[in-house]
Amino acid sequence: MSGFAGMVSLDGAPPDPRLLERMAQTLAFRGPDGTHITTRPGAGFCFTFLRTGPAPQCPSQPCSLDGRVWLLGDVRLDGRDDLRRKLEQHDDEISENVTDEELVLRAWHRWHEDALPDLIGDYSFALWDAEVRQLCCVRDLMGARPFFYAKANNRLYFSNTLNAIRCTPNLSGALDEDYLGDFLLQGWCSDLARSAFRDISRLPAGHALQYSSTGLHLRRFVSLPIEEPLKLKREEEYVEQFRSLLEQAVLERLPRGPVAIFLSGGLDSTSVAAFAVHAAKKRRLSLDLRSYTVDYRPLFHDEEGLLARRAAEYIGIPIEVSTIASFLPYAGWESRPPPIPEPLHEPLRLVYLSQIQDVAKHSRVVLNGYGGDDILTGQTWPYLRYLAKRLFLAKIVAQWGAYIGKHKRVPPLRGGFRAAARQWIHKRDPMAAFPGWLAPQFERKLKLRERWRTLRKDDQSSQHPWYPVAHRALNSGFWASTLETDDSAWNDVAVDSRAPLLDLRILRFLLRVPPLPLCLDKELLRRATLGRLPDEIRLRAKVPLAGNPFSLHSKSGRWSPVPPAAPDPLILTFVDWQKLGVSLKDYNGQSIWRDLSPLSLLYWLKSIEKTDEIQYIQSEEHLHEAGK
Repeated sequence: MSGFAGMVSLDGAPPDPRLLERMAQTLAFRGPDGTHITTRPGAGFCFTFLRTGPAPQCPSQPCSLDGRVWLLGDVRLDGRDDLRRKLEQHDDEISENVTDEELVLRAWHRWHEDALPDLIGDYSFALWDAEVRQLCCVRDLMGARPFFYAKANNRLYFSNTLNAIRCTPNLSGALDEDYLGDFLLQGWCSDLARSAFRDISRLPAGHALQYSSTGLHLRRFVSLPIEEPLKLKREEEYVEQFRSLLEQAVLERLPRGPVAIFLSGGLDSTSVAAFAVHAAKKRRLSLDLRSYTVDYRPLFHDEEGLLARRAAEYIGIPIEVSTIASFLPYAGWESRPPPIPEPLHEPLRLVYLSQIQDVAKHSRVVLNGYGGDDILTGQTWPYLRYLAKRLFLAKIVAQWGAYIGKHKRVPPLRGGFRAAARQWIHKRDPMAAFPGWLAPQFERKLKLRERWRTLRKDDQSSQHPWYPVAHRALNSGFWASTLETDDSAWNDVAVDSRAPLLDLRILRFLLRVPPLPLCLDKELLRRATLGRLPDEIRLRAKVPLAGNPFSLHSKSGRWSPVPPAAPDPLILTFVDWQKLGVSLKDYNGQSIWRDLSPLSLLYWLKSIEKTDEIQYIQSEEHLHEAGK
């Protein structure tokens, strides 16, 4: 994906050209097809271009229609034809070859901020109105494109690359304690407006930021709505509509050139691959699709690689299989840590980096199967309550009876009853799993025990009658935290990752489909791929990974989870290293993942200390506690 960064000043002060050059150099890995630096009164922009398609792209940014409002960003729109038709209703004549950037500008000129909810796709961009000196920054709902910003000395700095903003000399390198506290508790930060650095903020997914003389204002501009249920006469009608939407979503993400896909032995990614091939054949389009998978054998019996091979052969696409049994946790991180602009708790990150580097030799676009679980795995308890409240007893009997007759079991309610019963019977202390290796001063200062309880509370913020959990998760920005780690800034290769199953049109459709039987255990996806995937994959139940690589590597003696004895002093601010060593020495399968998060943080701290000076404001008490 293309890189961009900018700085604006409301008083018209000229931008720093040397800083823009440094930012452009930081963004160079994103855009091999051109670099552009532009200065204007009160504003400066840099852009590095990555050509991906399929829609025409603007190769030089910022771009403008009238010389007043300028767009700088990374934009890939879905539903282009719908947006074009809506604009043409207002007498706008628009070419079919219009760029996505021009469509955004035209929509903005026509409707201003009211245009934002109609923009669907993967994007993060900034619009600078040079006449009134106002900046509007926007990020899509799923958060496929990152966006960071920082305010200093009457200037606002922004970019889709964290390290570009960190080039700014008047920003401190102070770390964000709350971010790191969340990371140590759960492996990521739930507050999606924070970054790992105190002075740099992240624009949350689905939000817009306005910067003007009135100040800096943040607001949510889009969320997945709660719409009326979709009532069709036959189940096959739901399947046909879903097929059409998925085909469209895949087609709009296919570049006019080579494309890759991460393939597993499961249903989601193989469905995306099957629909890509079907859509291309249907429209007689040339498709150069290559799949990539991993195989853990002989570490343990891994069916994923075998099934991915069979799927690729059935679909008719080549596949590259990487044997990863010898990949050890944190291998090479000491001497050459992976590119991680923020802490990342993924000890086997080298597996992904190896794959994405292979992908980059073939294509600039890679598809994935993210998003298939949120709605399609379903829960029937909210739906049962919905029907019971409305006294639809005949429908309950018919639908539950049909499911029991077909599957010889009751539909899974997934209402949390088993967990509540276990908690009541065993009287488990909710704090029993709280990490005991946190540095006492750090734990007290951030009130991490209270934070731990908050993170484990059942959020009831969604009022969706059928899919409260899925609706809440999809609107929460959770996917942004996952998609960001596939961004180029996290792997140093110019490859754009795309997730067709997270297409907003698909998600809105699925949220209107009755959970039983089609949105339970991916029944809708299984029916939609009939004839397009082998039945051993199409009908396969979702299963966890057959082995635990951490335990197996540890038992073999090739890797030890016990941390180094003399860590970087800064990590002692956050972690009691002696207690951590005891926990990891006596680890069990449930705790090892959580207990490795301090090691992930340690390697990240070392990696950024090698490149620049990290400032961390500590009180004397903090330093005294860390030195104990």
